[in-house]
Amino acid sequence: MALNIADYLDELVVLYLTGQATEHSYRPALQALFQSIDPALTVINEPKKSEAGMPDVMFQRGDIPFGWAEAKDINKDIMRLKGYSAEQRKRCEKAYPNLLFTDGGDFEFIRDGATCELV
Repeated sequence: MALNIADYLDELVVLYLTGQATEHSYRPALQALFQSIDPALTVINEPKKSEAGMPDVMFQRGDIPFGWAEAKDINKDIMRLKGYSAEQRKRCEKAYPNLLFTDGGDFEFIRDGATCELV
């Protein structure tokens, strides 16, 4: 059963309104959302360190990793990634061909170093 996007957003709101949530608090909801879209998908929070560092989330099918995510706290400007240097961003974009930056509500998808337009 696919997770309803409204349910996902409701979960984020509940956590946010506690005033105690951090960027790590929202990751289980993000994980459940993506796994509900594709049951064959394995979503790993805090995967092992790789050549480009430690991405927050990794997506894989079987033993093959194919996507990575940097999951920031709600209301962080994911386009500017405050606290995230241009050098760090370039290193991630170079190392990970399918990359997602999110603050839970906004999503920026980067494929082979270029931001993808959502239609």
